[in-house]
Amino acid sequence: MRQRYPDLFDEDTTTLMDYACGTGLISRELCPYVKSIVGVDISQGMIDQFNLRVSNQGLAPEEMRAVCVDLKQENHELHGTKFDVIVCSMAYHHFPSIEDVTRLLASFLQAGGSLLVADIYRDTLQTDIFPHEHGAHVHEHIVAHQRGFDEGDMRRTFKTAGLELKDFGIVTSGKMHGKDVDFFVAHGLGSGVSP
Repeated sequence: MRQRYPDLFDEDTTTLMDYACGTGLISRELCPYVKSIVGVDISQGMIDQFNLRVSNQGLAPEEMRAVCVDLKQENHELHGTKFDVIVCSMAYHHFPSIEDVTRLLASFLQAGGSLLVADIYRDTLQTDIFPHEHGAHVHEHIVAHQRGFDEGDMRRTFKTAGLELKDFGIVTSGKMHGKDVDFFVAHGLGSGVSP
């Protein structure tokens, strides 16, 4: 993300939310290039691991911290904080409604802020990522979008949230559950007007 969009990251000014942050892998990579990071996840276990690693690195909570919260787009959440950049990596395929999640995240952006989404690129898959067992989707309850997304999906989803798709591109290839996949990053830009 940083290599593709270097202008979005300024260690003196950029405030960043890492949504569905898990244990903080993305946050740890981006931390040296931003002023502050708030990780958000619904799993207390992941948040505990995130904050333990932050503490072990000797970072102050004002620099990098994580909170366990299920955001609902209410004014008091995260103390009303708005972010310059919000990143969400490898989590969109889990969300039943990517439109709802994108609207939620857009509401936490500063005017003119950026949403960066990294996930599975649909066009590289011939079958579902996760196996079927006896004709049933074993992972259906945790993986709503078995084949990922394409540029059209991201363009439509960002548009419904009031964001413009500024860029969409394949950034790397790899394996997931034994299948060859490509991964994309989509950059959504806010309107420049506070929601």
